[in-house]
This record gives sequence, C-alpha cells and structure tokens, in this order.
Amino acid sequence: MPRTRFVWQLFAGWCVLVSAVCGACFWLASMELARLADEAQVRRMADAATGLAEILARQPTPPTPAAFAAAAGEIAATARVSFDLLAPDGTSLQAVAGPGPARTGAGWQAGRETLLEEARAGRVARTSRYDAASGRRVHAAAVVIGPPGTPLGIVCATADSAAADRELASAQRRLVGGCLLAGLAAIVAGYALARRAARPVRELSRAARQLAAGQFDVPLPVVEAAELADLATAIAGLREQLVERGLTIGRQGTQQEAVLGSMIEGVLAIDARQRIVSINHGAAELLGLDPDKSLRRPLQEVVRNPDLRRFALLAIDCREPVEDDLVMRGARDRTIRLRGTALRDVSGEGGAVIVLNDVTDIQRLENVRRDFVANVSHELKTPIASIKGFVETLLDGAADDPVDNRRFLEIVARQAERLETIIEDLLALSRIEQSEGAGNLPLERVHLLAVLSAAVADCRPRARDRGVVVDVACDGLLEADVNPALLEQAVINLVDNAVKYSDSGDTIWVSAAEDPAAVDGAALRIVVRDEGCGIDAEHLPRLFERFYRVDKARSRKLGGTGLGLSIVKHIVQAHGGSVSVESTPGVGSTFTIELPAAVPA
Repeated sequence: MPRTRFVWQLFAGWCVLVSAVCGACFWLASMELARLADEAQVRRMADAATGLAEILARQPTPPTPAAFAAAAGEIAATARVSFDLLAPDGTSLQAVAGPGPARTGAGWQAGRETLLEEARAGRVARTSRYDAASGRRVHAAAVVIGPPGTPLGIVCATADSAAADRELASAQRRLVGGCLLAGLAAIVAGYALARRAARPVRELSRAARQLAAGQFDVPLPVVEAAELADLATAIAGLREQLVERGLTIGRQGTQQEAVLGSMIEGVLAIDARQRIVSINHGAAELLGLDPDKSLRRPLQEVVRNPDLRRFALLAIDCREPVEDDLVMRGARDRTIRLRGTALRDVSGEGGAVIVLNDVTDIQRLENVRRDFVANVSHELKTPIASIKGFVETLLDGAADDPVDNRRFLEIVARQAERLETIIEDLLALSRIEQSEGAGNLPLERVHLLAVLSAAVADCRPRARDRGVVVDVACDGLLEADVNPALLEQAVINLVDNAVKYSDSGDTIWVSAAEDPAAVDGAALRIVVRDEGCGIDAEHLPRLFERFYRVDKARSRKLGGTGLGLSIVKHIVQAHGGSVSVESTPGVGSTFTIELPAAVPA
C-alpha cells in the first residue's frame, strides 16, 4: 500500500498538535473572558448601588421616591444600569431605568428574598439569572440605605448582559484571529522544522539507495541528531563491509572465471528446474551453445539431446556423484564423458554441476594403442613363428637333405630380414617421435630438386622392374629448410608405396612447388600422385596409423611392414608440416606434403 513520507508524518502530527493547543487556549480564554466580563459588570453594578445608597444616606430625611429618582438618574445613565428603591420589607417604592433595552427585572425575582436578606445583613448582595423572555443574562446587586440594623431602604441595581456580550463577542473574534495567526505561524514554522528534521533522513535514504546500487564512493551526510548519527555510522560500516565483500566476491568471481575459462573440460551448472545458471566456454563448445544466450534458460530448450537431460535429472536427484558417457551425433560423432554432482543450498533449492570431458580422441588413441599392440605382436610373431618352425624342421633331420636345407635356410633368412626391417622401422619411428617432441630436429637449407631426385633414384630400380614410370617436376632454384635424410626417407616411402600398388605401364608423378593458396606464399607443397588401384574412403582417416593396412594379405606379400606411412607422417610433423591423402578407387591416389617455406636469409 502507498506510504506517507516522513516529512508529511511530522507535519501532520504538528498540525494536529497546534490545532489542539489553539482550540484549548481559545476555549480557556473565552471562558476566562466571560467570567471576567461578568465580574466586571457585577462589580460596576455593586459600586453604582453602593454610591447611590451613600448619597441617599447622607440626606437629612429618609429617601423619598422623588429624591431617589433625582439622585439615581445621573448614576443610571453613567453606569448603564437600572435602579429600584425598595422599602426595608422589600416593597418597591421607585424605579429608575438606565439606557439600552427595556429593563426586565423578572429575571432576578426568583432570588429576590435571598438577595434582600443578604442586603439587610449589611453585605453587598449579588445575583445573576437567565432571563428566558429576553434570552439574556440579568445581573442584580442590592445595598441597604443607612445602618444595617435599622435600614432606611434598599437600593437594587439591575442590568442585562447585552453590552457585555457584545464586548465579549468582539474580544472572542479578536482572540480567534490571534489564534489563527498564531496557529498559521506555528504551522509554517512546523513545516520548516519538519523539512529540516526530515532532510538528514532523506539524505541517508538517498545514500543507502546509492549504496544498494553499487555506488560505494557516495559521501554520507553529517547529521546532528544522535539517533541519525548512529544510523549514519551504521551505514558507513555497512558500506565498508559491502566494499570488502564486493572486492572479495569480485576476486572470487574473477578467479572462478579464470579457472573455468582455462579448463579444457566443460563445466555446466543447473538449478532444480534445469535452468542453466553457469556455463564455461569448454561446455559451450562441446554442446554448440552461445554462453550469453544460454544463461537462465531451461536445458531442454538449448540442448536437444535427451540423454543429457536424463543425466541432468539423475545428477540433481542423486546424493552421490554419477558418471556416464554420452555420444553426440553429428558430422563427426563425439564421445562425451559426464560427471554430475548434486548441489544443495541453504534455501533448500537443488541443482547440479556437470563436468563434460571430450574423450573421443582418448578412446581413439586407446583403440590405436590396442590395435598397435595387437598388430606389432602379430607382425613380429609371424616371422618368429616361421623361423622357429623351419629351424625345428631342420633340427628334425631336414638339414641332411641338401635341397630342403638350402630352401629352408633361404626362408629363414628372408623372415629374419623381415624381422630386422620391422625393428629398424620401429626404431626409426621412435627416433623421429623424440625429435618431433623435443623440437630439436637439425635443418639445412637445400634445393628440393636434389632431395626429390635422390629419392626417385633409390626407387627407380624397383619401378623399372614393375614397368612403372616415375616422373619428377621441380624448380631447380626452389629451396627449403629441411632435414635432407629424413625428407628423402619420407618421399622414398611414398614413392615406394605408389610403385607397389601401381600396374605395369602406370606413371608416378613427383612434384614440388610453392603453395599459391598459402598466405603470402609461405608454404611448400610436395605431391606424389599415382595411377594405382586407389583407396576406399573408409580407410583414409586411419591410413597413417602404425601397422594399418588396407589389404593386409597383399601388403605382406609385397613386403611392407605397415609403418611406412606412419613414418612419413611423423617426419613431416617434425618439420612443422602436415601430410594428407586424396584417393579414388580405380583412379589413383595423391599424397600431399606441406612444409613451411624457407626463411629469407
């Protein structure tokens, strides 16, 4: 509901107080004025009656009506009263009317006996009565003439309150005007005082609102009232606490953002209604979300994966941490490992923190490791089993047969040579990986044509035996910073593979040139293209893995170890480059090596 401002509350209370005081003062003053007016009028009447009685008492003869009328006329006109001359027994002898309305003595007749008794006792008798006929009050005063014991007569003075009432009404009007002026002045002063009293409260309220809005540098007003000074001191202490807590929360928020931002894992926090309350860039990238647009929105609106929503509900309800793997479908399926922990705050509201970790590459590497162990075991087991078998055959007596002896020994020699080749390739691959990881591969500025020519010359005898033509195209001035021996080995492996999988009459093209698509021409491209059988698309992603073969039977028949393309990949990566393949079954394959351009001397 609407609330009244503090200044108006003070002003309203002041107005009520001033009105009550002015009303009470006016009532008391009016009553006192009326009492004083009555007393003054009665006193004037008593004085007039006493003076007239003294005049009549000094006459040598008892007062007669004529003498009374003569003596009372002037006094009645001056004192504005009416006189009655009464006998000692109360009989009316003469009456003299004063100025003003017609005299009405009936108003005091009811108390006549009491008034006469007091006068005969020698006192100045007074009485007041209300005259219903005239609607006015009537005052009467009686004084004896002569000694009280033997009075010569009684003088009774009467008068109504018409004149006194007019004077009293005039005085009351002046009193009302004075009270109104005084009350108005008091109200104006009270409003000024209320505003002055409310100003520090208003200033403190404004300062408190600014503090609540985060303006911690706002100055606090200096107040004189002890209570408001205590309030200002409390607000100042609150400001210091807010500043300190704000700095602490800011530091914690910055640290939290830095930690969450630097984490490779994704972190997603949701409340009991599955609304996203926090999400770092790692989680946003994994889920394909915009962090700013996802906050405070329900999880089911921004993530369309039902498995993730079910896991979120499970994480909120379970007291213990839960884990699960989630497969994100897309152009490239990814496996996300989820770990959820329930949250409980002091208000009883729940929620959960979900940590997302992309384990796709880890699982792929685990598969590669498992396949590598299986393949290397198989590759080593085959020649070892063959050597062992033929040696046992020779020991069983075949050594005595000259024909079988030589044939078996040739087979053993070939298998031992194959075993040596596999071991040499593994050692070479290990050395290349060490140089790649350490980044200390020795490089030289060489002409690429010389490296390519040496590699083709090494492969040309095998190509000639299969009827394959190898063609080299390279600018003789093209230079690169490479390790000549390793780069030559990589080109030999590519050309040797091309020769193995090409038919008689096919051509292999080996070329090198600057890459026109690279930024500022800062890359060199070496291409080995053949017209062989080609490779199916399903094998291309794993073609450079160790011991991976497209056609295992044919590869072993041709004498391959399954490590040639893996060696090519690591040699190129050690040079800071990359290798890729494009192939079409039945058309041929193209292997491309991209290397950094030579740094100008």
